Amino acid sequence: MTELVLMRHGLALSVQESGAGGDAGRKLSPDGKAQILASSKRLKELGFSPGVIISSPFLRAAETAAIAASLFPGARRVEETALVSQSSLPGLLKTVSERAAGEYSVLVIGHQPVLGALGGLLLKTDGLFLGAGSFIYLKLSYDLKLPADPGSGKAELTEFFTPEPF
Repeated sequence: MTELVLMRHGLALSVQESGAGGDAGRKLSPDGKAQILASSKRLKELGFSPGVIISSPFLRAAETAAIAASLFPGARRVEETALVSQSSLPGLLKTVSERAAGEYSVLVIGHQPVLGALGGLLLKTDGLFLGAGSFIYLKLSYDLKLPADPGSGKAELTEFFTPEPF
């Protein structure tokens, strides 16, 4: 993989508004859906076309992945529970790499602070804050599986996009 986009899910309803039994069941709000559509369109404008979309299994991330997939219909979709918590960033990178299995371009959809910390690790900086619907588009000088230290290669920030508030 040489292109990696880390996208945070769109603005979500509260547990009560969603009628969910807990955080995992929260749905995207109408504004959140609009944010993801805007972010996905921006990725398309940039020429990004993922071979795989890897998302957290939480409903708001799955809905985000479905919206993105509507603009990238050729992308394979995979859910990954490791995107829910940030227990091991190097382990998460390894998992993403395995799930991407030879794809050139990969879209990862999840939550803050996990995605921000992962972006910070790859860019060799402090963690980043991704607002709802935001993404960072990275070009990597190495395959995530190759370096012993996931931060040892070079990642270039191509775009840090935050959709307009709705």
